[in-house]
Amino acid sequence: MKIENFVRIIDGRLRTTPPIDAFASITLESSRVSHGDLFIDTTASRELIHQALEKGAYAIVTTLPFANEDEECAWIEVASIEQILIKLLRYTITQKSLDILLLSPVQESLLEMIQTPRSIKRLRNDLFGIVKTILGAKEEERFCLSNPTLAHHIAPASKSVETTLHVKPNVMAKGLFLSSFGHNERYYTEQKIPSLFVEELLCLLGFCDTHEITYSLEHLGFCEHFYPQFITHALCKKEFGSSDKALIFEPSPSLVPSLIAYLQSQVDSAHLILCLPKTFHETLDFNGRTILFESIEELAILGDTSFQYALILGDKEMFEPLFIKTFTTQPSLF
Repeated sequence: MKIENFVRIIDGRLRTTPPIDAFASITLESSRVSHGDLFIDTTASRELIHQALEKGAYAIVTTLPFANEDEECAWIEVASIEQILIKLLRYTITQKSLDILLLSPVQESLLEMIQTPRSIKRLRNDLFGIVKTILGAKEEERFCLSNPTLAHHIAPASKSVETTLHVKPNVMAKGLFLSSFGHNERYYTEQKIPSLFVEELLCLLGFCDTHEITYSLEHLGFCEHFYPQFITHALCKKEFGSSDKALIFEPSPSLVPSLIAYLQSQVDSAHLILCLPKTFHETLDFNGRTILFESIEELAILGDTSFQYALILGDKEMFEPLFIKTFTTQPSLF
């Protein structure tokens, strides 16, 4: 790409007069710079800039002022790395005719599970990761994300999927975690999805039907939202439904209020516990016991606590150290 064009796209300021007028490709990691690349300095680090220059970078994008590093490189100064990345994403999405789909967090997770093949790639809520993915995308590829603000900035023409139906579906719940429902003249029995999420799933299926996105519900498993892990009283993992207590993991803070309401409509609050990081400061309408924690180890107290369900705000993979051991059934001689 021509350096002049790139500077105009990101609204930067060229602080040097380099003899070169173009660069090969864009990278956000100094260790991956190849000769002729443009390096975007995301951490305001002169050390990484020097490393990129030593590897042959033709251009540098940074919030730092030029300090006579290399007069022959194109030093492009910007006010905000985040803002130029958004502008770069918007330009690249348009140039490559990429299709961006806006989903709810639950729909985003479900689509990743049910589509066959996975023709729509998920953009997780990490700006740097999204930039790397989009820069490496092929023309007319399809992506989905669940951040409406970011979607509006990088892809104003993105399609969004409804989360509610005009006619409420007939959903038969079995406990907190299983549901039976119909779609397209087919009835799905005791699927691993809470009744709270079924309407969003049906909206997603309707969108897939309309836009010829193939999917399968044959092996639908629990998604990352409201994920149940049944346990023993000693915090050992057990198979689904095989004990009287469970930890429920939810990675998205925005879903916590609706999940609390769902739990309290089904279970006496005296049997519920809410576990929140101390950094979470939102006021919640919860009538049970709340445990605030700084480290995962602090939740070991759950092993000595009486409850039926504990809703934990956080990604379930992060809490693996909490489990002492995996429960297995031992053969008996009697």
